[in-house]
Amino acid sequence: MELKSLESEIKQLQMRLYDIGKEKQQYSSGEILKLSEELDKKIILYQKLQYSINN
Repeated sequence: MELKSLESEIKQLQMRLYDIGKEKQQYSSGEILKLSEELDKKIILYQKLQYSINN
C-alpha cells in the first residue's frame, strides 16, 4: 500500500468519525469505536511505511 493511498484513507476515516461524532452524543457508540480502531491501524501502518522509506 502506498503512502498517498493511506493518507486518503486516513482523511476519509477522520471525516467519517467527525460526522458521526456530530450526530451522536456518546463516544461509546459501536460505530465510532470501530472506525476509531480502523483509523488507528491505518495510522500505524502509515508510520511504519514512512519509517521504512526514510531508513
